[in-house]
Amino acid sequence: MENNIKKRSAWNKGLKGYNKNYPRSKEWCKKISESKLGDKNPAKRPEVREKISRTLKGRVSNRKGVKLSKETREKMSKAMKGFRHTEESKRKMSKAQKGKVISKEWRRKISEAQKGKVISEEAKKKMSIAHKGKKLSEEHKRKISESHKGEKAYQWLGGKSFEPYGLEFNEDLKEVIRNRDRRKCQICDKTELENKEKLSIHHIDYNKKNNDPKNLISICRKCHRRTNDDREYWIKYFSNIGRKH
Repeated sequence: MENNIKKRSAWNKGLKGYNKNYPRSKEWCKKISESKLGDKNPAKRPEVREKISRTLKGRVSNRKGVKLSKETREKMSKAMKGFRHTEESKRKMSKAQKGKVISKEWRRKISEAQKGKVISEEAKKKMSIAHKGKKLSEEHKRKISESHKGEKAYQWLGGKSFEPYGLEFNEDLKEVIRNRDRRKCQICDKTELENKEKLSIHHIDYNKKNNDPKNLISICRKCHRRTNDDREYWIKYFSNIGRKH
């Protein structure tokens, strides 16, 4: 481990096992453990948690700046292989997370931390295998559906998608745009023949009333779904393509 930052040493650094002068039976250890389970644990009381939080504010963790070596990471990975949470453990974790609200600031930090990370094909394959065969109950599906409806949806823009198209946005205009773009998706470059269906016509500025040909572009259905996210990025992307036409 590489760490040049000076910090406090951990209170238990150098200690091994338990004090020989005070032997503790398994029964004693079990009672101590049970006395601190769940709501019995004082550290779980709101007032105690608040005191702990105030005490720790401004302190630098003795782990800050510590980088684990590749060998250490491999050992940790091997130690966790095959580990599975029990159903009881999963239930407790689920219960502990219920009602928690992730703030916008927290979401922003998570988003920034994930930006630029690329998931390898091997990792994608492993995730795919891990989810194969898993079936969601009808109740689970219903809850997921409800959590993404209307204003709850992360892509919600105040009902903008329900706005009607302009009268001039007809099949004749769409064909003109498809021919102009050589019947190719302007993102993935696949032809209509390869996609086995006609290309969608996308409004670059997302304004359905703006049917100027310069504001329209041909993309396949798969790529069209992608344009629902990060609209500012796609507006710039298509604007650059538009300059080439």
